[in-house]
Amino acid sequence: MKERLPSMELDLSLCGMGPDGHTCSLFPGHPLLKEDSVDIAPISDSPKLPPKRITMTYRLLRKCQQVVFVVTGESKVPMVVSSLHESPENRPPAGRVRPDSGKLFWFLDSKAAAGLPDRGPTPSLI
Repeated sequence: MKERLPSMELDLSLCGMGPDGHTCSLFPGHPLLKEDSVDIAPISDSPKLPPKRITMTYRLLRKCQQVVFVVTGESKVPMVVSSLHESPENRPPAGRVRPDSGKLFWFLDSKAAAGLPDRGPTPSLI
């Protein structure tokens, strides 16, 4: 695949986040979090079914023009807070997604946003 797709760049990546903070099959503590030589990688030991998957790596996510997270539900509150307020090295996988020159958006329902500081009505909450 690397020979056929030497350099990838996406206009948009639409992402979700699991209750453990994983995104794009990038799970907490998994070796793929450190993969930086390819854009797409296989995973054969996913802690969530199915165990065999393919995933985008941070390398590809950094090259996206826009990354959009859509997160819902109160089970996500701790990871939303951590993703948006912790220092980078302490963030869960979803919170480590940062486009190099693109834009990053988080769309949260009121339950997922419940742990964030109240700043009044926010149009980015759905």
